[in-house]
Amino acid sequence: MIPVDTFQTKSSQIYAALKSDITSGAYKPGLHLVRRDLVKRFGVSLSIVNEALGRLGNDGLVETKEMYGTRVIALSDAMLREEFVLREAIERHVVRLLAEQGTDETFEELLDAAMTLDRWLAAKGHDEAEGTMLHLEFHLKLARATGYAALEETLRRSSMRALLTTRWMKNQQIPHPLDFHEQLVRTVMSRNPELADKKMHEHLHFAEKAR
Repeated sequence: MIPVDTFQTKSSQIYAALKSDITSGAYKPGLHLVRRDLVKRFGVSLSIVNEALGRLGNDGLVETKEMYGTRVIALSDAMLREEFVLREAIERHVVRLLAEQGTDETFEELLDAAMTLDRWLAAKGHDEAEGTMLHLEFHLKLARATGYAALEETLRRSSMRALLTTRWMKNQQIPHPLDFHEQLVRTVMSRNPELADKKMHEHLHFAEKAR
């Protein structure tokens, strides 16, 4: 049964629980999600389960095919490369827009978020799965700050799919500068789109150079 939370619908609670199962690795890529089993697990109607699975589908975490049902998405190497190209294109465009249009108030909020994230990631003994989601939320916050919802939603879908790969988790385990995200935001604050673009490129490819 799902816990009672008056601030969330049952569908939202199931969606959050299944998303956690998928992104934490408890549900592996390719795993079939049997609806009747989910109905029994959560003690809800089939329509509520379908709604939650629909949201996961919008995130790009599951896929549903007629006659085959729903399964956790499994990405090939070629698909992963395409996902990263899309993510990089969005994130580099995001920082260019912010450098050109960002307000002082926006920059202050982003800088505070960056410094908070860096402190959290530098702390010993933190949960890697939670850190990964905090990291993702920071990058979504950058996209959200542009005011263009399509950028945030496309980035969310692409990044959520990347969470299903061991490559993402390995990248998170590579030692990063203590002010890794602060550096990024301070470069954007220079209001130089070219520098912001270059810094984001370095940010996204840091793991490759650190190996």
